[in-house]
Amino acid sequence: MLEALPDDLNLLLALDVLLRERHVTRAAKRLGITQSAASQRLGRLREFFGDALLAPGRPLLALTPRAEALADPLAQALASLRAAVQAGAPFDPATSERRFVLLGNDLLEAVALPRLLPMLAREAPYVTVQVDRADADFVRRLERGTADLAFVPEFLVPPSSRQLRLPEERFVTLMRRGHPAASQRLTLERYLELGHVLIAPHGMPGSLVDRALEARGRRRRIVAQVQHFVTVPFLIAASDLVVTCPATVAALSTPFGLRAVRPPVELGVDRSSAVWHERVHDDPGHRWLRSWLSKAIRAGARTPPDQPNQVDPTQVDRKGELDPPG
Repeated sequence: MLEALPDDLNLLLALDVLLRERHVTRAAKRLGITQSAASQRLGRLREFFGDALLAPGRPLLALTPRAEALADPLAQALASLRAAVQAGAPFDPATSERRFVLLGNDLLEAVALPRLLPMLAREAPYVTVQVDRADADFVRRLERGTADLAFVPEFLVPPSSRQLRLPEERFVTLMRRGHPAASQRLTLERYLELGHVLIAPHGMPGSLVDRALEARGRRRRIVAQVQHFVTVPFLIAASDLVVTCPATVAALSTPFGLRAVRPPVELGVDRSSAVWHERVHDDPGHRWLRSWLSKAIRAGARTPPDQPNQVDPTQVDRKGELDPPG
């Protein structure tokens, strides 16, 4: 007869990670154990449940029907258990060993982590931060308690979630300095004649730019589609392709000497938010994390560019070119 719970409750923690990762090596890394140890725990779980749980598959292992039935209830139970353990507990950043999981894209890693890590070294030397991709299941991960904050476009924020709106960003079009189009005003006709890079973090076709063009009965030529923002400067600097992206990418592209110009199609502004679940709103550790986030946003808004060639998207000349200040 099946026991109600395994003798070692850490097996349930391992099962939760294994079912989410569907990859033994990656699960072992998340658990902080060896691959061999993770395989042993999977073996014990299979014996306990009398089910394979994870079956061979490509590129990831496949969940058996029993594992699919277990996944959500297990994650919710563990989230409730974590909340119960942390309830009312004080948070001392100087001694806490808590791990915060942030969901976002590579821009979050490139922009936020350089500000966060020095602060952690000073104020919270034992706290760790893990950044995962914000996929379509970000709401469920916040509900489960397997993520603390998600950085997503504002239109994806569920009405029931708490959010902190991030500073609005304008869109710019980037090209290399010696680009044939760099010496002329970028009209819509010239824009459509160029080859474009599409940044699709979720791997899906289409974008805000394409929707704006379709509304005018026009279409651009996508030559390359990538999932990562930080890849783009390398592609643009080495080709005659252009990319239309949030202004932060232009700031990160300073070492590449790219030119940023105003897109010839109205795109509005990029609006994003940091989102969290209601149940952690009053958690002391989570409040500390959000406090840091607010400070970092304010500091970023006040800090002027510190490199002589830094692109400042607020400096726009009459031709719509965004050139370095000074």
